[in-house]
Amino acid sequence: MSRASTVTVPGRRSFEYVARGRGPATLVVHPGGPGLTYHYLRGLLRLANANLRVVLFNPRGVGHSWVPKSPREYTITNMAEDVEAIRRALKIRELHLLGYSAGGFVALEYAHRYENRLTSLLLCATAGSAEELRAANRLILSRASPRQRQRLNELTRAKSFESPEYQRLVEEIVRPFQYRFLESIPADWKATRLSPSVYRAMMSRTGADFVVDGTIASWDGRRYYSKIETPSVVVVGKYDAFLESSVEMAERIEPAHLRVLPHSSHMEVLEQPREFLGTVREFLENVTGY
Repeated sequence: MSRASTVTVPGRRSFEYVARGRGPATLVVHPGGPGLTYHYLRGLLRLANANLRVVLFNPRGVGHSWVPKSPREYTITNMAEDVEAIRRALKIRELHLLGYSAGGFVALEYAHRYENRLTSLLLCATAGSAEELRAANRLILSRASPRQRQRLNELTRAKSFESPEYQRLVEEIVRPFQYRFLESIPADWKATRLSPSVYRAMMSRTGADFVVDGTIASWDGRRYYSKIETPSVVVVGKYDAFLESSVEMAERIEPAHLRVLPHSSHMEVLEQPREFLGTVREFLENVTGY
């Protein structure tokens, strides 16, 4: 297992990361969440070799990375700037950026701001806007049973977001779209931690799982699609609530290729790890020529 290291960027901000491989190509992975640690994506380290370095990092406020003073500093824009700061600090010249889930929002923002620093873009289990995130939530709730929706409404009115019952109920509702095909909990998912402060700041100020009113509330990366010229791949599970958004993303980003994994929902990296890693490996080999 690779040991965690720390990289310090201007402003005395430090970010926890693990790396494997040498390069010259470097795959930097943003774990999204918002607020998740990188552990559930550790399988990507297996792609590392003499030509490819893989870097997984914990974003601001996550794990042992730098914590801003104000919740207002947890924004997609700031996180894209963090990626650029890390790229500079690690002296990455050939950057391949993978954003998973909400990490895809950051990857899109980075592509908009620093496309000339980017060699390829990998958008996995993600969408292009907060509006599409709300649409995904509506889809998930529409498939819940009447009993589940009634109890969810009752717990929401009571603001019982920290209660074990609320958390179990949310897990029941999202499971068909989140990790439908997992029969047991993988070690990498068990090791993953969520920062509630980051999640609340960016996604839901109250902690209600189907409300989007944090700093991400008005973000819209779809306006960047037509401007992206970097080789890109969009990977999504057939049962992911972001499926429709991902299809549109691949259609509107002209250099993008779409790969739909048939036996996956949102956690494709854990549900079909061999197919997911194979898709990423094939794309990178085609782009890098290594």
